[in-house]
Amino acid sequence: MTPLTLNIIGAGKLGKTLGRLWQQRGVFQVQSICNRSEQSARAAAQFIGAGTACREIDAMADADCWLIASSDGQIAPLAKQVAARLAPRLSRRSDTVVFHCSGALGSEVLAPCRPAAIASAHPVHSFADPQSSLQTLAGSSVALEGDAPAVSMLQRAFTAIGCEVLTIAPEHKALYHAGSVFACNYLTALLDLSLRTFAAAGIERIQALKLLKPIVLQTAENNLRLGPEQALTGPIARGDSETVAAQLRALENTDARLAQCYRHLGLACVELARRGQLPDDAAARLTELLSEPTP
Repeated sequence: MTPLTLNIIGAGKLGKTLGRLWQQRGVFQVQSICNRSEQSARAAAQFIGAGTACREIDAMADADCWLIASSDGQIAPLAKQVAARLAPRLSRRSDTVVFHCSGALGSEVLAPCRPAAIASAHPVHSFADPQSSLQTLAGSSVALEGDAPAVSMLQRAFTAIGCEVLTIAPEHKALYHAGSVFACNYLTALLDLSLRTFAAAGIERIQALKLLKPIVLQTAENNLRLGPEQALTGPIARGDSETVAAQLRALENTDARLAQCYRHLGLACVELARRGQLPDDAAARLTELLSEPTP
């Protein structure tokens, strides 16, 4: 069976990874690639192992499917350009699919491309290193929403490269994406806060990263296996207000921003600990301590 053809606009880390996996598995035949620079498009085509670099969307070949893999702010204007490019084809046939991979935006941002079927497909995966993602994307979940023909096609496409798929209501897309941001982007920010605190304690970055690796991996495993209520450990889970107060004083004497982050995250931990076994009186003491600057 001849694979469907695919054009990619904005073949960065995500676009390159999906393009190569789909090309290798025979899901799609990658045809045209349009990036901000022709040099970047050529590099993407080389990584994918297929596709022709194009300077403009108007120069891209006809295709069954179009992926807009740009940043969120560029999707709407690019959709209008794709719509203009598709107009001659859509006057003859309307089985074209246009989709994007933004976690925050719904498929309706692609409405100018109708009567093509439109959809959004957000892989819950960190594409920091495309070469690594080629090996690790399988098993990741992909949230789909949009027109039924597009969603059906994308379900088959992502399943073929080992992903799990789920559908989501368009009106819940922002909340869904915020949940992903908490677990991925904010986790990265938390690790940076940890490294900054270790640095203030005189611990070098390489040593700190080595120190953190086993406890971070074990904490993630405990949370996913047991749930946050049972996985929470440390002074707040124990109701140890003296230790929390000492840490707050040390942070405030070092970096007020670190102390502020400690307070906000600490209050979230108190609420989590309440759902565990933290007594109400201990929770009240910790809440007061974390809500007010220490003397």
